[in-house]
Amino acid sequence: MTDTVSIIIWSFLGSLICAAAGFAAFKSAPENIAKLEKLTRNRYLGLVFGWFALFVCVPHAGAVAPGFLLPFLYPLAVITPILGFFFVDYPASRAVSGTLILCAYYLIHLAFDHKVTATALFAVCGWSIGAFAVWCSGMPWVWRDIFRRCSKNSRFRLVTAIIFWLFAAVFASFAGAALI
Repeated sequence: MTDTVSIIIWSFLGSLICAAAGFAAFKSAPENIAKLEKLTRNRYLGLVFGWFALFVCVPHAGAVAPGFLLPFLYPLAVITPILGFFFVDYPASRAVSGTLILCAYYLIHLAFDHKVTATALFAVCGWSIGAFAVWCSGMPWVWRDIFRRCSKNSRFRLVTAIIFWLFAAVFASFAGAALI
């Protein structure tokens, strides 16, 4: 995959996830909190994002995996999300957080690789998004708790939505900054 294509894909995906999280936070209200809580436990969303994230990770894992494991990486990438579908709680939260970790990784990597003007801004935003995503991956109920808090406090709802939308703007602007 060329750098231009990866910039467009990862910038778009990161922007889409952050914009959707901002929209969900903004729309959090006591009357629709049940829908948002179910969204964090959606098994089909977790399956799709899990497959995507693991298939992207396989080439990276090939560099550090022992030689006997290399032929099994793609089959494991197929089987693992299916097992998560049946046995993991909050599969959507975990898979979306994992995909957001990948988006943050590519944001940092490509920012330094292309030496864009605002490399420090992209790096700090990438590290912030990555740290948040690692935290949400380890404790997947955090997404649910954010939506609950947003439904109870309008000020927190607005601030959370704005933060996610700013991160979405950073992801979206990265493609333009790297291509200039």
